[in-house]
Amino acid sequence: MEPSSILFTVQPVCHTVSASSVVLSSVVSETCRLSSCPRATSFSQTVPVSAATMSGKKVTTEYLHKTFLDPNVGMVGTTKAYDDLAEDYNKIVSGFQYKAPLRVVEALTSAIGDRNRSEMKIMDLGCGTGLVGEALYAAGFTQLDGLDPSQGMLDVAKSKGIYGELLCAYVALGDEKLAIPDNTYDGLTICGSMGVNMVPPEGIYEMHRLVKPGGVIVNVVRQETVNEIEGFKDRLEPMMQQMEADGKWKLVSRVLFPDYLVDQGGVIFTHQVC
Repeated sequence: MEPSSILFTVQPVCHTVSASSVVLSSVVSETCRLSSCPRATSFSQTVPVSAATMSGKKVTTEYLHKTFLDPNVGMVGTTKAYDDLAEDYNKIVSGFQYKAPLRVVEALTSAIGDRNRSEMKIMDLGCGTGLVGEALYAAGFTQLDGLDPSQGMLDVAKSKGIYGELLCAYVALGDEKLAIPDNTYDGLTICGSMGVNMVPPEGIYEMHRLVKPGGVIVNVVRQETVNEIEGFKDRLEPMMQQMEADGKWKLVSRVLFPDYLVDQGGVIFTHQVC
């Protein structure tokens, strides 16, 4: 099927669009009907933003804030919202030029050098429906586990057949540790899961615990979260810097990139565990 003939319906989405058009692009999933290839392929097509609707209505900033980013909604409310949209999530983000998963792979491959990717055990934290996992798998990281608080999203991720273990859990919920031993993974990725109603800044301690000395942690955060969001803007980076001062890890790179989404930038933090 040629991209110009693609028909899709966009359901509730947790990001807003301000441009007059977006580029329809996707890291392909097994549920995608646009290709018979179950693994690594991509497509792109410019479509009007007016096509990004939810139940016949344009997605608004007010709706997004109330549903996902309002602190009063809380973790449980946000998780329920992701459960409700899980089956349509990949179609949703494909309409908003979601480049972050590819940036994760670029950062991880750069940080590990010539290490054998297929021998590295990777935790995809906040894995959702498996978009980052698909990109990692296609790049040769075939030993993948995933974690997410939304069982609905995990069910979609499981259907892709790329993960070993999938754990449904919250991260940094008080003093509670995840049911995973220390130093389990050679690498850990987390993409867009640090923010209001999701993983708090304290989550970096648990990420560090899970990764072996010499392992790599790639953390992609929305630039807005780093610079503007209360509870993150004055805490996340100072906490990262304190961990480095304490000899827990060292910063490999901090990279700004403009295309987390069509109208949002991101920050990629890459650390090596000491």
